[in-house]
Amino acid sequence: MAGTRAEAAARGGRLAADGEPIAVIAGAGGLPEAIAQALKARGREVLVVAIDGAADREFGGTSTIHLPIGAAGRLLECLRANDCAEVVIAGQFHRPRFSDIEFDLGTLKLALSSLLRLRFGGDDQVVSRIVEMFEAEGFRIVGPQEAVPELISASGPYGRARPSEDARADIQTGAAAIRHMAPLDVGQAVVVHSRRIIGVEAAEGTNAMILRCGELRANGRLNASAPSGVLVKMPKPGQELRLEMPVIGPDTVRAARQAGLAGLAVEAGGVVVVDRSELVELADEAGLFVVGF
Repeated sequence: MAGTRAEAAARGGRLAADGEPIAVIAGAGGLPEAIAQALKARGREVLVVAIDGAADREFGGTSTIHLPIGAAGRLLECLRANDCAEVVIAGQFHRPRFSDIEFDLGTLKLALSSLLRLRFGGDDQVVSRIVEMFEAEGFRIVGPQEAVPELISASGPYGRARPSEDARADIQTGAAAIRHMAPLDVGQAVVVHSRRIIGVEAAEGTNAMILRCGELRANGRLNASAPSGVLVKMPKPGQELRLEMPVIGPDTVRAARQAGLAGLAVEAGGVVVVDRSELVELADEAGLFVVGF
């Protein structure tokens, strides 16, 4: 029965009905928990698969199992045993060392050549390969925009502060830069000051990049008083949003405040906003703007 349902869901393009089981494969950060809670509130039966060494939150009240990264065979068995035809993959994951992959029979069934290719190439290639492997097994990967549309960024200001004309020009500069960087398979965020790109997200992640930009101000490489400069975050053109939708949350605001930025700008409809009420409260307290463009 599980295989038949999984195949049907993969052929469909719509989220299954309320009450149907759905799995959330959880990495680090608050996004997996936020997605699980939102799905449960909608009446879905949720199974959290917390990946050892990645997931760093508790999922109290939600059925949870723990698996090592790369245990593909055990993961597939678990999904089928719990009748989960749809899967949400959320949170931050580090690419595993090849020696960390658990080569059970199910892993080998997924084709060793595919797993070997995960060692090479940029994040976009890895994400595409993961989607292909799940779909080949009859499961449907569900993105946040489909699973939890209430968490997706809206247009306009989020709090009391508004971007200045200079900040709006910086937002335009940042958006153009991210669009042009897409073929290079780098990050989803930049920091812009006076229409100059002073930080580009790479493997370190958004918050670390923001704090690095704050160090430029502290050591005199950025000769401008705080608050000034804007974080711009949005998907790259052609990005696989089911697995790699950009995310901001309260920690993003905390990092921006520490770095002396004036605000954050996200593309409306293209970014997940975690703990929105806390994010707005922190931004208002710091006098930072948060805006969807």
